[in-house]
Amino acid sequence: MQNLTILKQDHSGIKKYALSDRSLRLKIYALTALGISLVFSLGLLAAPLVLDLSATNDKQTIQQLQARVEAGQAELNALKTGVQNDIDAMTLQIGQLMAQSTRLNALGSRLTAASDINLDDFDLNAMPGLGGAELELTGEINTPQTVYSNLFSLEQSFEQQQEQFDVLSRLLNEQSIEQNVTPHMMPLESGWISSYYGKRIDPFTGKQASHSGMDYSGAYQSKIRAAADGVVVWAGPRGSYGRMVEIDHGNGFMTRYAHAEKVEVELGQRVTAGDHIATMGKTGRATSEHLHFEVLKNGHKVNPLPFIHS
Repeated sequence: MQNLTILKQDHSGIKKYALSDRSLRLKIYALTALGISLVFSLGLLAAPLVLDLSATNDKQTIQQLQARVEAGQAELNALKTGVQNDIDAMTLQIGQLMAQSTRLNALGSRLTAASDINLDDFDLNAMPGLGGAELELTGEINTPQTVYSNLFSLEQSFEQQQEQFDVLSRLLNEQSIEQNVTPHMMPLESGWISSYYGKRIDPFTGKQASHSGMDYSGAYQSKIRAAADGVVVWAGPRGSYGRMVEIDHGNGFMTRYAHAEKVEVELGQRVTAGDHIATMGKTGRATSEHLHFEVLKNGHKVNPLPFIHS
């Protein structure tokens, strides 16, 4: 190392420097130490800048990650809110459908009773049978939107059925009212027909005569019943009818119950089909105890038989 010689050429010529020269070595050592000190000093000066830049980058990265987490959390909360809203809407829809189903079952039961439908054929409390061959799945996924759409369609179907049931109920009620005020019940609690409507031989004169009603015979003091709902417009003696009850049914029909022994109702009294209105007797123009029964339609006497025995 000490035998190393450095050559330098300048304008004055070539110069030689030998490392064996002690002063030269000291200069080299000094320069080397100065260079190392300078590098170390620069390192010390640059370190805070480098560390500060690294810390800034880490802080920015953390802030970006936090922002992503917050955005994800907000999106998750929005999704949860949307799902909860869908669940609440479907729950409300299901509650409304349950109420409509209960109402339809009640109305169906009333219609079943009113129309004499066989309850064994239409059991409203039992689930209807469903089935068939093995079905091929479509692969479609049920979503809250599709479920809500199906519920909405089902609600519309229930509403249509409700309207149809209401119309049917009104029709049946009208038919029931019409039936109740139309003569339909046998006017004598127990007995038999002793004379029909139409031509017959008059029991007092023996001549041909027109019989304007039907005669019923039965046990002594049998109960006479109202043939339909209505209002009593006559209750007492009336010429050859004897003691008589006349009922106005409000739809053009009137009925008369003649030759009674005793009248059990009063003028203006409302009666229901089957009510006891008189007791069979032989007052008026009668050969023996019986009920003379007449049906009038719009003021004209008609044959009672089709009404009573329909």
